[in-house]
Amino acid sequence: MNELLQIGETSITDTTARVVIIAVLTLCVMFTARALYHRKHAKIRHRTLAALAVSVAFTFVVWLVMDVWWDPFPEEVPWFIYVSGGLAAFVLFSAIVQTGRRKTGVIIAVIAVAFVWGLSNTVYKQFPTVRSLVPEPKTVAMDYAQFKQQKDVPTLHGREVGALVTVDIEAPVSGFHHRDAVAYFPPAYFAEPDKDLPVVVLMSGNPGTPMQWFRAGSAEQTLDDYQAEHKGVAPIVISVDATGSLSANPICVDGPEAKVQTYLAVDVPAQIKSKFRVNPDQSRWTIGGLSYGGTCALQVITNAPEAYGTFLDFSGQAEPTIGDHAKTVEQFFGGDEAAFQAVNPEHLLQHAAQLVAQGQPSPYAHIDGRFIAGSEDKDSVEALKHLNELAQAAGMHTTFATVGGGHSYQTWREAFREVMNFLAQRENLQ
Repeated sequence: MNELLQIGETSITDTTARVVIIAVLTLCVMFTARALYHRKHAKIRHRTLAALAVSVAFTFVVWLVMDVWWDPFPEEVPWFIYVSGGLAAFVLFSAIVQTGRRKTGVIIAVIAVAFVWGLSNTVYKQFPTVRSLVPEPKTVAMDYAQFKQQKDVPTLHGREVGALVTVDIEAPVSGFHHRDAVAYFPPAYFAEPDKDLPVVVLMSGNPGTPMQWFRAGSAEQTLDDYQAEHKGVAPIVISVDATGSLSANPICVDGPEAKVQTYLAVDVPAQIKSKFRVNPDQSRWTIGGLSYGGTCALQVITNAPEAYGTFLDFSGQAEPTIGDHAKTVEQFFGGDEAAFQAVNPEHLLQHAAQLVAQGQPSPYAHIDGRFIAGSEDKDSVEALKHLNELAQAAGMHTTFATVGGGHSYQTWREAFREVMNFLAQRENLQ
């Protein structure tokens, strides 16, 4: 049993894991590349060479689409992810075109693809240990219909836990095409029906899904630990969709194709109030997110300060972006720089700071916030440090801090755990 526990806690993201992954991937490529030197069968050599050429072209096209033409993600994908993906593609294509030993080739290809995913995981750290690949549930999962029928506190293995509810947060005003949200309700929601709990609205990064906050972001574990230490009391946490799909990047504005800002500032609060029993005072609510979600949280709080009273910006960008300022302005604002600046948090904070300097009231005087970045994430550190200074000058009550890690879930898990007491104090839970 102890050995199993030790295996479960084995890191799959540290340097040792990365070395093992690269070594295995190298062996897979070497095994496949032997066919290039096959002396007796020219057809095998030619097919393997063709597979190599196709994989190189495939990798180049993927890079061109992801980093040049489409550019859907705010951050660049590390070059070695493309290289390792290309090598895995070579192994896979070789297995497809070869005759004989095809089963062996397919097995090797599956291993190569799996280890490319593993290499990506060492960067973004969604799954830190072997155990995290198949986590033990800390809540009782249910859909909205089941939630409405739930009267007693959910239990798991003989103890009281929260509920993790899949729910459609509709968009009657914005019309935003969205995916279902995932919401956490602590035991107190069921045990104390007269208690109106505050709300934390979270958003994932890009690419991402609402569930990622509870799985890769370990919010399920963090909230369960918190409620267990506070007699079943914790905030209601709802992870909503702010992109519309896994790979979309609508930069969290009311753009030509999606009204994300209206969805988050108008639809989400109204729908939460209509579907759940919550504290109706939105000044006690929080909006936050990681990466794209962090950028989005600051956009919502600066453009609609009446919608929430607190924000969390974990590793957000300096401004809304699809990777290039000019392309962003052209695609979402028809090339109108003034229209972009009218919703850009940096510009809005600078304007509010001027009001404060002139002795006028700030529209953000009631806002509290936390900027947190990974110490190894230089871009986010620079961006959030600057934005924090502007936020303070604009009358907000904010801080900037770093935690160990880069632009990864290692940072975001720790950041969320660190702000729990701050959220509880801000939301009058303590």
